Amino acid sequence: MTDSRHPSVRPFAHLLAVVAALLLLTTACGGSGDEGEGPAGTVNQAAPVEEGPPTPGGTLKVAVGAEPDGLLPITARWSLEGNLIASSIYDTLMTFDEERNLVPHLAESMTPNDDGTVWTIKLRPNVVFHDGSPFDAAAVKINIDARRAVPITGTALKPIREVVVVDPLTVEVRMNTPWFGYDYTVAAQGGYMAAPAAIQANDSTVAIGTGPFKQAGPWRPGDPIRVTRNETYWGPKAHLDGIEFRAIVDQTSRAAALEAGDVDLILTQDPESVKKFRSTSGIVQVEDFAAEETFAMLNLAKPPFDNVHARRALAHATNRQAINDAVGGGIQKDADQPYTEDERYFLEDSGYPSYDLERAREEIATYTEQTGQPLVFTITTPSSNQQKAEAELLQAQWTALGMQVSIEVLEQGAFLAQVFGGQFQAAMFRNFAYVNPDSNYIFWHSSYADPSGGINFGGLRSSAVDRALDTARATADPDQRTAEIKQAVRAINDEVAFVWLYHNDWGLAARANVGGLSAPQRLGFARQDGKPWWPAIWLRS
Repeated sequence: MTDSRHPSVRPFAHLLAVVAALLLLTTACGGSGDEGEGPAGTVNQAAPVEEGPPTPGGTLKVAVGAEPDGLLPITARWSLEGNLIASSIYDTLMTFDEERNLVPHLAESMTPNDDGTVWTIKLRPNVVFHDGSPFDAAAVKINIDARRAVPITGTALKPIREVVVVDPLTVEVRMNTPWFGYDYTVAAQGGYMAAPAAIQANDSTVAIGTGPFKQAGPWRPGDPIRVTRNETYWGPKAHLDGIEFRAIVDQTSRAAALEAGDVDLILTQDPESVKKFRSTSGIVQVEDFAAEETFAMLNLAKPPFDNVHARRALAHATNRQAINDAVGGGIQKDADQPYTEDERYFLEDSGYPSYDLERAREEIATYTEQTGQPLVFTITTPSSNQQKAEAELLQAQWTALGMQVSIEVLEQGAFLAQVFGGQFQAAMFRNFAYVNPDSNYIFWHSSYADPSGGINFGGLRSSAVDRALDTARATADPDQRTAEIKQAVRAINDEVAFVWLYHNDWGLAARANVGGLSAPQRLGFARQDGKPWWPAIWLRS
């Protein structure tokens, strides 16, 4: 989320961080794990495969676009940057393999009963937290119950009835209703396990996990976050002695720091930087398209978008490729749904309205005939340059057909307040960076829609969407779940709840002396989940 993931300076992406706080459990977007070809005429630079044996030692300097708002996974609101940093310190109960299939991590197994109302989690033995305390069933219960006690995340976890310690290495999570997607929630922030003492202390500047690195010294917001290798790690030991994470908010400055050798690795979503680093000598870059989507979110609970003809008019009037070319560097993947063609939930025919100016004019005329009003509305956008540019391009396309469109630019606090309170008509947004569609349940199901504000921000209410999501959540058959999610996507597009723009391309760019980038390339790095690949990264002497 370029140029906006940090409080006071990156408002829109911080919104996604707050959305992550609504979940503290969601996973990232991806199905097959294959990134696929980039758009026509582009090349996704591959990580070197013939690197020789890893060199041990050294401290990797990493620059991201925002620092996290805290280091405690129970209460922190982590966007992609936060998850990237946290994954060096914390382990999740489950994780993903190269095909984006769930595999055990801190858990040895995770099994539902026949109707999905009880999950039994068997834990890996002989694991300890960085403070020496045992990782056991009691610790897992404390972690899950602590998340349930946080008001916002408790809403997302409301299907959980109780967490029961069966024996020192076995936990049962008992549900009020079937929840076959719950195992995915513990592969992301909802599955990072923190030491019970850290949870009790509730100090957001202290991180005590079980991960391959541990916090090195005190941290204060604004300072780099330093970690050192965990010599007693239960898994493969890290090659690096340590990592230093620093926030460089300005995307141009972040890219310049990499080129100058001030940092070794950066995470970027700046299209110009991604394109440049595809062919820059001395820089190696891998890319991940299966991240979040950019779209204009429509408020279906308020005029004019409580009328489907107004919504269809916008969809038919939007030239997505022109916007991609203008502000997306021409490298983003066109989107007419929340899944890419490499994901198992992708629909060849999503049912989304095509770019058709004549149809747009017809829908505007129908709206005016039904309401007696011209189509007049405001696009609300955060103040980051890219979101403002996207809003301005949409405004130009829509006003060209006679719509009366104004733009409201807000700083972070005001923007969040209006979106969360449902006080908007159309809003520039990015979301849905989750592996399993069940994580989108709270954004799409009508039970989370509230005209005065709810996690279903746009007030989408569709019996077809609800039926598909509920059926998917209640079935153990993965093929049936996939079919139901596809039905949900088609029903969402029938409602035209979102004006889709594109799937966003993220780059992980590094100096040529950084080894092991094939690991994040295989496992992915741009989703809202744990990153189990930090131990594989190394520095050449």
